[in-house]
Amino acid sequence: MRTVLAPISFWFHDLGSCLHDCIGTVLRYHGKDPLLTLGASWEFYHSPKDFNHEEFYYPSPRPSLAESMMPFHPVRSTWHRSEDAETALVEIKEVVGNGQPVIVAEDNFYIPFRPAFGDIHAAHLLVMYGFDEEASQVYVLDSTPPIFQGAIGVRDFLAARNSTTPVQGQQDFFFAGTPIANRWLYLEVGANFPELTRSWVSEVVATNLCRFRSTVPGEAFSGLEGLGRYLRAVCERAAGAEGGKALEELHVVSYAYQAEVSLHAEFLMAAGRRLDWYELAEVGRQVDLLANSWTGLRMLGGHGFVEGLDVLDRMARRAAQLVLEQERVLDRLERTVRTGVRCLS
Repeated sequence: MRTVLAPISFWFHDLGSCLHDCIGTVLRYHGKDPLLTLGASWEFYHSPKDFNHEEFYYPSPRPSLAESMMPFHPVRSTWHRSEDAETALVEIKEVVGNGQPVIVAEDNFYIPFRPAFGDIHAAHLLVMYGFDEEASQVYVLDSTPPIFQGAIGVRDFLAARNSTTPVQGQQDFFFAGTPIANRWLYLEVGANFPELTRSWVSEVVATNLCRFRSTVPGEAFSGLEGLGRYLRAVCERAAGAEGGKALEELHVVSYAYQAEVSLHAEFLMAAGRRLDWYELAEVGRQVDLLANSWTGLRMLGGHGFVEGLDVLDRMARRAAQLVLEQERVLDRLERTVRTGVRCLS
């Protein structure tokens, strides 16, 4: 039996991770705009107990990953996992056979077209969109450069899906150590997407502002106040006995937020242009500068491991500056949508 879904095409965001690329690819397959969907939400939430070392780590303050990333759109997701790679493949093939591409987790060490093939263990995501049982192949699409679309052998696929991404020997320093566990992500994309109007965009921005002005009870860091506390805490930890772990965490966490902030900046600019709302587009350009600040923190977290390279003072300065810049941008957004706009949730 051979099933290959079509048409399916690449979607890539320069500051995003494989998670954003894969979700964007699936959204495009369903005829939806990835930028307006992934870019609408902007918030800060970090739960230390939920953190893990994967390129596709993403904080989830709501019941599902999709609801956390795309709370303003009818998109839901479910993570599936299995101890048995063959069983997981049967489950995935059934979903693909019913016309739905699937996002699968894998270890780059076993994927022939990835630069890390046979060299470095690192968790990654691909979109599986077909299979050929007679040829013993599956069809995958990877929008993360170097891009690839086509067939690979089932043997390599299963090895990559069942990997523990071991931390011994050759590894990706930041994205290894969490077992792949044959995980796959099912994305349910609803039909009733909101129309891009000034009213809807105002409600989206107002909701994001509400989330920054409040905090979530518990151990998690949330809102603008939580952002400041988290960055101060991670800088303090980086200067202490467990400095290496703090730097690792900052590198991974910053990856998620550089993507979120950059996508939201592009959302604001695109909405501003389409709606002739030029003040909103201008604020979008200011938000885009914050993405650069997150990228700087991410690089300092990564480079902090270089022997003899002291990055702690620069990290602290960049972290403090980011919080101040964000306060200014939030104030500007509040003036742009004006008061009295209801929050959506």
